Amino acid sequence: MKNSTKFLVTLCFSFLLIKDTVLLAGVPLVRNKRNLVRCEPSGRIMSPGDKRFEVGSLICDGEKLEVLNGGSIKFLCFSTGEVVGLSSGVLASDKCAKPSSSDSACRIDSRNFCQGTRKGGEAGNNEPTIIYPYHIPTLKPRPEVAWLPVAGATSYEVRFECHEFAWERVVNQTRLAYPLEEKALVSGQTCRIIVFAYKNDNVTSADQSVVYLLPEDEAKRIKDVVEQINQLKLSPDETALDLDAVFISRNLFDETLKELNNVVASGTKNPTIYRVLGDRYFQAGVPDKAKRQYLIALQFLKTNRNPTELRKVQEGLKIVDYYNQLPTSR
Repeated sequence: MKNSTKFLVTLCFSFLLIKDTVLLAGVPLVRNKRNLVRCEPSGRIMSPGDKRFEVGSLICDGEKLEVLNGGSIKFLCFSTGEVVGLSSGVLASDKCAKPSSSDSACRIDSRNFCQGTRKGGEAGNNEPTIIYPYHIPTLKPRPEVAWLPVAGATSYEVRFECHEFAWERVVNQTRLAYPLEEKALVSGQTCRIIVFAYKNDNVTSADQSVVYLLPEDEAKRIKDVVEQINQLKLSPDETALDLDAVFISRNLFDETLKELNNVVASGTKNPTIYRVLGDRYFQAGVPDKAKRQYLIALQFLKTNRNPTELRKVQEGLKIVDYYNQLPTSR
């Protein structure tokens, strides 16, 4: 009798174990952190509907999507910063096409700065090199302006020249907030920024740049994607890296540098954050800040072993050193 009871208990336990195992096998995978995938992820699932992967999961090229009921899912392509609709099938590279090096100079492996950016240095320059805004397009109708100091300068004049209006201000510092009393930038239009360096009452040098406020419809599309990413409630590191994909695809350096620096300020030890921040500073024309971020990433990689990140950091340092050896005259 005892043996029969023991057999029945064992049989029931085995049945429950098999039943639970089958249920677990049908649970979609959750891979919402980059260290949980063994590839360079192509994008992230943004909506429910895939049989194999949960919302928020990272997907690699060549992985198979199994969308329920023949529908489609929303998918964030990191290469384009766009949310697209995908159906069942293998994720091919053409679904999230990567831009070629000829499409944009804003690539860390091109050894070039983005169009409109300058080489950043330290104090003692011969001209007030404009370093902010970091790049031409912006989402800010009232962008701040910053420039490098000129040795011996006693004041600076900042001038905005737009199609419909113009204004200027004289300051004795190297940064100017956009005056609230002045008209904001007009959507879809370009303005020129000129900074003059003065020694007493004489102009000694000047630098100029341009800024372009994105059209309202494009700004709204970007805002919609940003909201979808925030709704996933990912970790701060993953959110910042996803937002970086959205912003950098449109050369919005001001926005992505702000997001990455916020995560750094929170005390992250993720070497990928510092490496990407280094990439963005280099592309924005500030190699000194880029090198500092690469070196921090290198320190964290001593305890957080990641061969792929280590290779990228070493390449970044090599490119910065290569650039710093070039002539500084313009």
